Amino acid sequence: MSSAAPTTEAIVIGAGIAGASTAFHLAELGVRTTLLEREHPASGPSGNSTACCHAFYLMPELSQLAARGTNILKQIPELTGEGINFQEIGLLWAVDPDSATLFGDAVDRVREEGTPIEALPPGEFEKLAPDYNWDGVALAVWEPSAGYIDPYSATSALARGASNRGVELRTNTRVRKIVAEGGRIAGVETEDGVRLAADIVISVAGVWTKPLIAQLGVELPLTIERATVAVLDAPGAAREFMPFDWADNMFMNYGRPEGEGAIYLGSWPGGGTGERNLETERGVLISDPEGYSQTASDDESVEILDTFLTRMPKLAELGVKPGHACVYDMSPDDLPIIDRVPGVEGLFVVCGSSGHGFKLGPGVGEAVAGFVTTGEPGLLAPFALDRPSL
Repeated sequence: MSSAAPTTEAIVIGAGIAGASTAFHLAELGVRTTLLEREHPASGPSGNSTACCHAFYLMPELSQLAARGTNILKQIPELTGEGINFQEIGLLWAVDPDSATLFGDAVDRVREEGTPIEALPPGEFEKLAPDYNWDGVALAVWEPSAGYIDPYSATSALARGASNRGVELRTNTRVRKIVAEGGRIAGVETEDGVRLAADIVISVAGVWTKPLIAQLGVELPLTIERATVAVLDAPGAAREFMPFDWADNMFMNYGRPEGEGAIYLGSWPGGGTGERNLETERGVLISDPEGYSQTASDDESVEILDTFLTRMPKLAELGVKPGHACVYDMSPDDLPIIDRVPGVEGLFVVCGSSGHGFKLGPGVGEAVAGFVTTGEPGLLAPFALDRPSL
């Protein structure tokens, strides 16, 4: 093993959206930081995200982190000098009668937290999409400031922004192990045998987190799921068919236009809203985050499309393009795990994003930087490792 490199104050492992934001905000706080990435920024799940961004959640801390994350994404041109523009097209969320009170109360809270949002009654939401079949919908959540951004470009811009603020960005650098000595962090060792010393290590390695932390005798309650996204071909007409970000807690699906040329469609079992549809199948469990098919099969794409056709029958007019798949690091309660790692002073972990990590990531990174420097978790407190639901 080579001798230890000059000490940096903090090492962040992983340049996905949360890791890039963590490094960016640590630099803003004056912490000398090294950001390590196994390939290049956004080369993992962040780059494959559909990047639907909104503040609406049933859990207050998720709402506030998502709202902050979305605002940071909107500020990327000012923060980084790069012209990565957020597409503010709004979000419309169809809600069944059993959930109407729960969702309506959450709308009131999210509005009080500062996000423009309203619960539209029957007769109002139909005006936003008169061609849709609204049978069974009791109310719709309308969040006009929601939208999407190119996930690869946004993540890369934050990583470069961190570098411009003094962060040492090391790409193509895989971490072999996290090094602890005498019950506290000492640094990391890379796969090529280089030892990097630091007083703080923050693992934001996503689906690669569990085996890395297990080396220290800590078993994280994480699984990896493969999730698919169907892509519809809609040249010049995507927003005619789907003019906004979409979510439906009856058919358990979501979607958004991709510019004016395509529409992205996905399905979800409810994780992240605070409720779960147990009849909706979860993603396929996989053991190797690098050995999965990144292409959605035709059957997988058609299965997703079928969940939309009752609500949006006109989508049947569009062709199906090759879809894609990504992987999620899932926690048992579909909530992130963000905490100190027990038994190793100076080691923090950010994982278990459970399929809603992109919109949360920029806000999570900012909050983690605050947690590391002040010792106070703030909004991150509910995501502790010792919570009962884990």
